[in-house]
Amino acid sequence: MYVLVAISVVIIAIVIEKYYQIHKVRKANEKLSFYLAQQDKPENIRAILRIHGQSSPLGLMLDKLYNADTDDIKLIQESMEAVGNRELHNLEKGMDWLSTLSTIAPLVGFLGTVIGMVQVFMNIQGQGQNTVDISTLAGGIWVALLTTVGGLVVGIPSIIFYNNLVQKLDDLAKDMQHEVMEHEIRYRKMLEKA
Repeated sequence: MYVLVAISVVIIAIVIEKYYQIHKVRKANEKLSFYLAQQDKPENIRAILRIHGQSSPLGLMLDKLYNADTDDIKLIQESMEAVGNRELHNLEKGMDWLSTLSTIAPLVGFLGTVIGMVQVFMNIQGQGQNTVDISTLAGGIWVALLTTVGGLVVGIPSIIFYNNLVQKLDDLAKDMQHEVMEHEIRYRKMLEKA
């Protein structure tokens, strides 16, 4: 049970950190999108990206578009994609631990149950063949089963949180991809006007 408590503390810390990071990135992206939507000149967009873009993964991606040293759109797209992948990788740090711990928690609980059952049967063997006390047997079994319950109580919610966080990261990536595509179209139109 002590191991399960330690696992649950780590899981809670990871979950809180990931939700906070995703919320912070989403707000930074939304703030940047709001400022950029009001601009129609590349130099104004570049100024906003210098001020507000460095704290936003979207801003770092768009910086590759609006401040590119080349006109090769394919190269610019690859550069933006590389930045986006790096930023998403940074957001995914810790998710592998959450996945592992959510899988391990029920197994640790089951291990505790097995160890408890072994101890119960060792006690029965020590009492002799004709003197098995049912209350000792029942008491030992329910105590052993508590670790399985503990493992499931820790594991099930952590799997739910893990899947929810994966979905939120996926939604964030799709939102950023959509926004970048919109800016590519916008940037091309700006170049045509110039």
